[in-house]
Amino acid sequence: MKKQITLLLLSFLFVGMLSAQDRNCSTMDNLEYRKQLDPQLDARMQEIENQTRQYIIQNGTPKSISGNVITIPVVVHVVYRTSQENISDAQIQSQIDVLNEDFRRANADADNRWSQAVDTEIQFCLASIDPNGNPTTGITRKSTTRTSWGTNDAIKSASQGGVTAWDTSQYLNMWVGNIGSGILGYAQFPGGNASTDGVVMSPQYFGSSAKGSGFYLSAPFDLGRTTTHEVGHYLNLRHIWGDGNCNVDDFVADTPTSDAPNYGCNPTHVSCSSTDMVQNYMDYSDDGCMNLFTAGQKARMRAVLNAGGVRRSLALSDKCSATPPPPPTCDDGIQNGDETGVDCGGSSCAPCQSGCSENEVTLTITFDNYPEETSWSLVTDGGTTVASNGYSAGNPDGSTVTETLCLPDDCYTFVINDAYGDGICCSYGNGSYTLTGPDGVIKSGGSFGSSETTDFCLGSTPPPPPTCDDGIQNGDETGVDCGGSSCAPCQTGGTTVLHEGYFETGLDGWQDGGSDCFRYNGSRSFEGAYSIRLRDNSGTASAMTSETFDLRGFDQVEFDFYFYPNSMETGEDFWIRYFDGSSWTTVATYASGSSFTNGNFYNATVTLNSSQVNFASNAQFRVQCDASANQDQVYIDQVTITGIVGNTRTKADGVQLLRTGPPSAANGDTLITPTITRGDITVNLASFNLKSSYRVLNLLGQTVKEGTMKDGRLNVSELKTGVYLLEVQDEEETIIQKFVKQ
Repeated sequence: MKKQITLLLLSFLFVGMLSAQDRNCSTMDNLEYRKQLDPQLDARMQEIENQTRQYIIQNGTPKSISGNVITIPVVVHVVYRTSQENISDAQIQSQIDVLNEDFRRANADADNRWSQAVDTEIQFCLASIDPNGNPTTGITRKSTTRTSWGTNDAIKSASQGGVTAWDTSQYLNMWVGNIGSGILGYAQFPGGNASTDGVVMSPQYFGSSAKGSGFYLSAPFDLGRTTTHEVGHYLNLRHIWGDGNCNVDDFVADTPTSDAPNYGCNPTHVSCSSTDMVQNYMDYSDDGCMNLFTAGQKARMRAVLNAGGVRRSLALSDKCSATPPPPPTCDDGIQNGDETGVDCGGSSCAPCQSGCSENEVTLTITFDNYPEETSWSLVTDGGTTVASNGYSAGNPDGSTVTETLCLPDDCYTFVINDAYGDGICCSYGNGSYTLTGPDGVIKSGGSFGSSETTDFCLGSTPPPPPTCDDGIQNGDETGVDCGGSSCAPCQTGGTTVLHEGYFETGLDGWQDGGSDCFRYNGSRSFEGAYSIRLRDNSGTASAMTSETFDLRGFDQVEFDFYFYPNSMETGEDFWIRYFDGSSWTTVATYASGSSFTNGNFYNATVTLNSSQVNFASNAQFRVQCDASANQDQVYIDQVTITGIVGNTRTKADGVQLLRTGPPSAANGDTLITPTITRGDITVNLASFNLKSSYRVLNLLGQTVKEGTMKDGRLNVSELKTGVYLLEVQDEEETIIQKFVKQ
């Protein structure tokens, strides 16, 4: 009998252990899943992080109320299998109420334990206008036969039985459906694909039992804080322990360092030599324990919503208006969608009859996979911007927009930009654009770097030809008489800088040749942090190619650059090539052993003369590596191209040794600190992506530890005492360095 009682007690304890649940947020798991599908996600998130840091440097982390309250429209997609999962409108409204209380610090459980607690001045409303301009409750419902959705974004796809997002640049999309596996919710950080942008919650954790009865909710996560937590991720907040140990940060200065999530509610818990902020919404504590965001967290969230932030369009959205806007008309002066002067008051759009009394110019853009990187502007010769536009992640990948402009007679400069520096064709989608005027196509393309510029004139009377004494700089040339069929230099002399490439913000007009060319970040750059790395001998894939230049009218052109060679065997070389309008010619060769030695910085200058080569209107330059295919590299930086009139040389041709070794990296790019350790080591990952794979090998070449580097920190405390090799690798190269584990 005693044994039976003992077994019965154990059974009750076991059932109790199974029924107890810890908070389980799968935002980081979803992030890793999306990175596998999107190779550029890391880079975009790093750009957002850089912008966030700059915003905080400029604006600080003020606790005071500024009065600039941002209202975010919300649409809730309920995807249900059972009647319980089909949660009521009242339960949904209770969640919106909790969000507003938590983000505005109007929650009844707010206390003064943490002085850095603030009102974020962010609030939420159920959208009252749908994407078609019709009234809406801000709630959609869909029945499903699926028992669970997982964390691979299937619930966001109509083709998989879920619901397709509303325009994510205008609405915060929330999907409520059973995720399964005990997962409460997950969110998408800023920078991800527009079609999956938003947050997902299981229905029994969406809403608050404190605001009504009969709700389908499960304690201790029944007060709406799961959604508060996930919306924090959506607005760029990390878990307060940074998903690591004491050496990992959440990028917020006023949240104490923590070594792991906190469960339940123990506000006095200490880790990393300080008290954990257990009451923070971004911990894993129970709903009844959470009650604050900090000033630093407010600054991060506001950075993505304020001017320049990736979620700025969401902050400006008008989808919470009490009534939808009136339908567009011909005389409202508003550009309606992609058409100007369209009366859409009826069941279909009909063109207005006013027409364009001047010059009608049409710009058609087909996006690549990242519409939010595309923008354009149109500027008169006098410097006045007459039209411009930028696009958001809400534009579907591969979709097409048409902009119609009515322009007076004048000369214009059209510039199309790509923020990432890879154009709109063809690495990530087949985007293109066409600019059409009254006389036909003015310019079309899509394969460019950071930008492409086109000059054109409209009107029957062309402007008078430039002359030497008109005081006007003509294009890239000063004092050029273009009255004839070709340009001839005036005899005043002088130099004109045609191009400067520093690569700090992009490719600066250069085209990435392919797999053996990429924009590098690290100590092998001569100035700043970035340069262009070329390697091996895969033809134009090992090359960087410039934009086009009109070199007519110059006597000489000077090509000046800085470079750093690495691992180039004797005789292996790279070239400077020139396109004269019809063919490419090698105009300079630099070889290891004769022109340079590895591990040093050099400056080189090449001067071309009009008497020796043809200075064409569409001239180009190319830097191309011709080493063997075994990780031979040359890093190109600070490229300057100068046009010279009157044989005025600015620098002598040749190669000049500048300094030996990259700054602070005499032993290579990866520096281990310390090299003798009992636990943690820090690795300088400046030359790698945000995350790089690593392996730890013993001296027999056996792998004893491997994974993905996070923030340059690695714990090796579990290794036995001995000497090891750390191998750090990204998609471009591998670096190995020795360390000792005590």
